[in-house]
Amino acid sequence: MAFAARRHAVSRLVNLVMYQSSIDAPTPRMRQNYLSEQVFEWAGVGPLHLRATVFYENVARLVGASMPARGAIRLPLGDEDTILPLISAEDVARIAVGLLTGPKRPAGSAFPVIGSTNSIRDIVGAFARVFERDVHYEEISDEAWRSEVLARGWNAHAVEHLSALWKSLRAASLSTETARFAVTDTIEKIGGARPKTFEEFVREQQSELAPQQPAGRAQA
Repeated sequence: MAFAARRHAVSRLVNLVMYQSSIDAPTPRMRQNYLSEQVFEWAGVGPLHLRATVFYENVARLVGASMPARGAIRLPLGDEDTILPLISAEDVARIAVGLLTGPKRPAGSAFPVIGSTNSIRDIVGAFARVFERDVHYEEISDEAWRSEVLARGWNAHAVEHLSALWKSLRAASLSTETARFAVTDTIEKIGGARPKTFEEFVREQQSELAPQQPAGRAQA
């Protein structure tokens, strides 16, 4: 991408990475994100780094995968007070458009974005209200989660990244780092809209996220 952008004299490029992008970030993908930032800056293509948190879409599908069988979200995220900093893909896209079409900004500028901060309890409650059914959280170990998703054929690199991410989020919920999980004004200032809440997202995507009926069971 950097080669093609340089070759075609691109002067502004939005590079989407994860929220914590640094050489000592807690997951391998975040550290690779940091290297991608450096590559685009070396290429001289006017990169603007959009550092997004965990997408609503990813969390919703992780929850939805458990609901049909157990009515539970099964993740190694500590207790129900663990905080997840989240954002919708739509809000990320709004910011990207704003950065591409708005005033020129210094190359290499970074824009951390958080659309909402939600506890596990908040997330489970949103699903329970939207689908009007019992949904609960089951904490499982890192090893159990890894075994389950690898058995489903998940990419090993993604599993390694997510395992490290879960550990980071668990640790943040128990320390003063929690303060950095504050909703940013970037979405409204650059994207032109207030951040979408997680429950709004679930309601909008209700038909796609609806738990499937188990095989052999017909709806009444």
